[in-house]
Amino acid sequence: MGIELLWSFVAIVAATYVILFGFLKKINEWYYVTMSEKKQNPLPPGHMGWPFIGNMWSFFKASNSQDPDSFIDNLVKRTHLFGSLSVIVCSQELCRKVLTDDEHFSYGYPSSAIQLGGKKSLYGISNSEHRRLRRLIADPINGHQALALYIRHIEDIVITSLEELATMNRPIKFFNEMKTIALKVIAKVSLGSTQDSVLWSMVKYYKELSPGILSMPINIPGFAFHRALK
Repeated sequence: MGIELLWSFVAIVAATYVILFGFLKKINEWYYVTMSEKKQNPLPPGHMGWPFIGNMWSFFKASNSQDPDSFIDNLVKRTHLFGSLSVIVCSQELCRKVLTDDEHFSYGYPSSAIQLGGKKSLYGISNSEHRRLRRLIADPINGHQALALYIRHIEDIVITSLEELATMNRPIKFFNEMKTIALKVIAKVSLGSTQDSVLWSMVKYYKELSPGILSMPINIPGFAFHRALK
């Protein structure tokens, strides 16, 4: 009786393994590769991960590791991120082609970013409107003349912030402190203010919104997208 139960358990484990790794993990692969072949657009090497979540787990794991490039093992790679088929391009020549060819390539953002930003944000507008608004926003702060107006303020903010950090008698989280300094600069350039109330409001909303943009659009309590959407 004991041996029969043992073999039954082994059979269940083996069947579960086959279903999970031999079937479920192939669903995305079968679907997208078949669709691309029908359209005569073969996909580059890679793998599509699990249904719905794709390769998000391995993507975030690599992003938070000491070697984020470990996620990219080819100059051109197919994968499944943010709920859709993705092709990662790392070659300098191909990147230039993608970024400058408006006829065959268009701006695209994860569904979570579009939902959080709204249809009229930079995430949800047409290419031409995106370029117009980008110039409108970027021109006043780009270029030598524009930067010359802000360089003194930027220096003051950075020096003052680093001096404050140097006087602390406790460990600090370097990355978080650098983000705070960057937000101070942004607040000064865009809003003309570095008041604590303005700064901490920006930090608060940034911490709530940023994880939601880079997440799956799952509007269920406990998920980053749900917190950002609120």
